[in-house]
Amino acid sequence: MFIAALILAQAATAVPATPPAAAPGQKPTAKVECRMITELGSRIPTRICRLDKEWELLAKDAQDDLRNSRNKSFGMNPE
Repeated sequence: MFIAALILAQAATAVPATPPAAAPGQKPTAKVECRMITELGSRIPTRICRLDKEWELLAKDAQDDLRNSRNKSFGMNPE
């Protein structure tokens, strides 16, 4: 539950990305995925569109932040 709140909060505060323009005759290489995200403290979901790689990066960053906070609470800070 805490991870989901971190991901949603981080995704809701960032600016939506625009897909890169493809040259004429070429297929776009990046796929845009839109998600409905409800910000904390709100009942109204917001549609946020990002590239697949950006969604993966946000999820990885949230997992890293959670792991680092757990390590700090147990006194195992690798830094």
